[in-house]
Amino acid sequence: MNDKIKAVARNVLKEGDDALSDDELLADFENDPELEKLREARLDQLKREMNQTRELRSRGHGEYTELHKEEDMVKLVGGEGRGVAHFTHPQFARCKIVDRHLRILAPHHFETRFASIDVERCPFLAQKFQIRVLPCLLLIVNGRVIDKIVGFEELGNSDTFSTNTLERRLAKCEVIKPPKGDLARIPVAERPIAYQFGNRGDACDVDNDDDFKDLE
Repeated sequence: MNDKIKAVARNVLKEGDDALSDDELLADFENDPELEKLREARLDQLKREMNQTRELRSRGHGEYTELHKEEDMVKLVGGEGRGVAHFTHPQFARCKIVDRHLRILAPHHFETRFASIDVERCPFLAQKFQIRVLPCLLLIVNGRVIDKIVGFEELGNSDTFSTNTLERRLAKCEVIKPPKGDLARIPVAERPIAYQFGNRGDACDVDNDDDFKDLE
């Protein structure tokens, strides 16, 4: 029996007798009503997080998608908790550079919706947000455009800026959650992909629904 589980069990059961066997301790641990309540609360929390994750994935979170209708981009700009909207043009080489970086970032920041649209397909938004220079990124938090990145001036003014440089710029305005600890020093493309959800920041691979089959 895991020593950490034993310690928790002894604390909850107020058992100080180390003479209890693992089997006896485990039996008391499993039958304790308070622990059962904690277990049920944890399962309910996991179910809520699973449903939230599936909903976000159904809206395109976890990938970088190309939109073709202005109304779809309007929904992203006005309806996402966090979003990065790239206004692009197929003939602009710098737009393709941004595409490449956002395609790398999207799976690592599941909490944020990443999408692009040809600026010629969305004249209303282009006029509303005065998009005159490409590439242009609108940064959305709680359904509001809170910041804008135009061209490469803020990214070192060079075509060779790194994905990590763009990640730090996006994290500055909290449109993405910054990586923590050692992950911050690892190039984004070399990190393991872990989708973030919920308020606790726990990581979960949402591509594997088998992880949740016992919760349904």
